[in-house]
Amino acid sequence: MDKYNETLNYMRSLGMYSNPPHTDLRKIKYLCGLFGNPQDSYKTIHVAGTNGKGSTVTMLFNILNELGYKTGKFIGPFIEKFTERIATDEGDISEEDIIYYANKIKRALEENNVPKDFMPNEFDFYTLMAFLYYKKKGCEFAVIETGLGGALDSTNIIKSPLASVITSISLDHMQVLGDTVEKIAVWKCGIIKENSPVVLYPLNCESVVEIVKNKAQEKNCEFIMPDIKLLKIIEENMDFTRFEYKSKIYKIKLAGRHQVYNAITVIETTNILFDDSNPPPLRGTLFQKGVFDAVYTGIEKTFFPARFEILSRKPLVIFDGAHNISGATALKEAIKNLLPDKKIILLCGMMKDKNPGEIIKNIAGESFAEKFICVPVDSPRAETPENLCGYASKYCKDSEYYDDLSGGVKKAVEIAAGGEDYAVVCFGSFYMAADVKKILKSLN
Repeated sequence: MDKYNETLNYMRSLGMYSNPPHTDLRKIKYLCGLFGNPQDSYKTIHVAGTNGKGSTVTMLFNILNELGYKTGKFIGPFIEKFTERIATDEGDISEEDIIYYANKIKRALEENNVPKDFMPNEFDFYTLMAFLYYKKKGCEFAVIETGLGGALDSTNIIKSPLASVITSISLDHMQVLGDTVEKIAVWKCGIIKENSPVVLYPLNCESVVEIVKNKAQEKNCEFIMPDIKLLKIIEENMDFTRFEYKSKIYKIKLAGRHQVYNAITVIETTNILFDDSNPPPLRGTLFQKGVFDAVYTGIEKTFFPARFEILSRKPLVIFDGAHNISGATALKEAIKNLLPDKKIILLCGMMKDKNPGEIIKNIAGESFAEKFICVPVDSPRAETPENLCGYASKYCKDSEYYDDLSGGVKKAVEIAAGGEDYAVVCFGSFYMAADVKKILKSLN
């Protein structure tokens, strides 16, 4: 096995969650302290939420790059390669740098005889690696996505972000974060710091808005939420959406109305960053020449894989990482808006801890659902295709399952090839995306 894969296996062996779980930030503070607190070397925008974090982070990252700032980006999960998680304006981190920084961290752990309780879990390790990489690259900014939480998230060692952005909040990771959106919102609000502006995605429920607004007030933070009354959709199709917000016109390639709401959240965040009250280099207004151009271009050029991504046009095959109830709702609305005349073959693979029964219930009974195919996901957490089919058959009469992903994809494509009025929509776990792409390539 090569050194890169050995390194990935080592990091995965650390376990994604600490045992016992984090109860404070002492561990990540200690670990970052071993390296002189690299996270303090650049300005940060911190992004938390249930859905939309990756798209929001990437738009902000692209805007700062358009303005000429050396910028880092930290996202998760990755779709095809681990290197996607850590990037700068130069591109994704290299495999060689993954090996280098992993060895650097391992040496420090050994040389300092780090106690067991302070040894990093998998996500701690990734986070520290990203912080070190951005410092070495001389980043002026970093746009950082949290892991599953907020308050006790490893990324929350960030002291005073330029802005704390909270995206759509819904039910997910309930075994860790709580069984209501209000409990989850409280966790996500843990990223809010004193005197740091807070920007909230506009379509959260009223109770969530109140929780975030109250936390912002408690921390003496300006609270901003986009005004959807000032939003107008001008043109919408599978390839792009053109919209007007506050009398300015933008274009976004990410499909679905929810991505437009992510975009106006980004626009409001950028407006805060470039307000006249900020010191250099963040001085000016959003609509001055140069800044507006950068915002328009940064949003327009943003691509994010596995978000209503077109994998094939003949037949039409789309992949969307809708893996929770909110994501399935957004996918359902996107299908209705963008594929109104299509008969949809839904292909689903999902984790058993994602409440698959409720997610499938939310989409399988729709009139567009011509057929429902259930497939496995390469993960020990995956729900069996047979169990998924049991859920789906309650709502979609033509449901079946395959014990291999390839068989399910081939069947879906075979049906869709039968006429222009069919489309395949693969959804569920992001872990499935790369394998679906490989199978499709092998069929061409």
